[in-house]
Amino acid sequence: MAFELTLGDGRRMKRLVLIALVFVFLLPHAQALQMLSGDQVSVDSPIDDDVFAAGGTVTINAPVSGVVIAGGNIIINAPVSGDVFAAGGKIAVNSDVEGKIVAAGGDIDLSGDAKNAVIAGGNVNIRPTTVISRDAVISGGSVSNAGTIVGNLTVRAENFYNTGSAGSVDFKKSEGPQRLQQLMNVFSILVTIGFFILGIILLRVFPAQFFSVEEEVRKSPVKNTVVGFLLILASVILIAVLAVTLVGFPIALIMGMLFIIALMLSSLFVSFAVGRTIVNALKFETNDVVIFVIGFVILSILFRIPYAGVLIGIVALSLGFGAIVYVVRENWQSITTSSA
Repeated sequence: MAFELTLGDGRRMKRLVLIALVFVFLLPHAQALQMLSGDQVSVDSPIDDDVFAAGGTVTINAPVSGVVIAGGNIIINAPVSGDVFAAGGKIAVNSDVEGKIVAAGGDIDLSGDAKNAVIAGGNVNIRPTTVISRDAVISGGSVSNAGTIVGNLTVRAENFYNTGSAGSVDFKKSEGPQRLQQLMNVFSILVTIGFFILGIILLRVFPAQFFSVEEEVRKSPVKNTVVGFLLILASVILIAVLAVTLVGFPIALIMGMLFIIALMLSSLFVSFAVGRTIVNALKFETNDVVIFVIGFVILSILFRIPYAGVLIGIVALSLGFGAIVYVVRENWQSITTSSA
């Protein structure tokens, strides 16, 4: 069956990547995934299983069954017997993929074969060695195809250079506002990746503090949401009042930085709480990283629901912020007491 997916702009690509991630992690064998994370991640021996990896640079140098990768620099140098889902700054697929490639990033380079390709990026380059046996759907700023697309090639880009071949070509030039929207979509994806990596780092480096806030999120969600929302409003007003005075400006600056940090972390704790709730409901055992990933992906999708996503985002920020304040208040004495 032909790959019929169409892609009008980067937003659809982003949704597709997120939805695909949800399906990957909610499959019954999700707990069997090989979980890898770190600044430099390298797979140098074959893995007969799906691999999930997140890091600054992720390199696949040995055959794997399938990969889901989030990182700054992603390099696939070995065959993948399943699908590739990748989101990052630079993505290079230098080996064959038996399934589909779904990728979103700044610069994307394909040298290997694949069954289907769905790509959104700033610069997309398909090399002469690439053969897509079915269809390819590409959205980007500059797209270059020198490979072979057996089925349909659909391109939405500002610039398109086609020296390869395709069963049929559907190209529409993106105008300036669309280009800006594409850049914003790529930026949004990269920011999401950054928050995702930050969440894993906090979970690994400060597990006790992370679990304390997450437990407070689940223990009193309504109370924390209401209190958190009121505290956010009060904090904004207080910081603004202090900022307009010369004496209070330094205090406002420090309070503002702490306030922004707390807001940035709020949704991470809520993500883990959502993941734990889902895992408990499905009654299956897994590790903390997978729990966080499940909650993070689902919450990210909910944030992107038109209109309702804004309300969900406000609730998540308020809930997480309120939980952070309660945990800090309950542990204030131990925080402020210097150790001997």
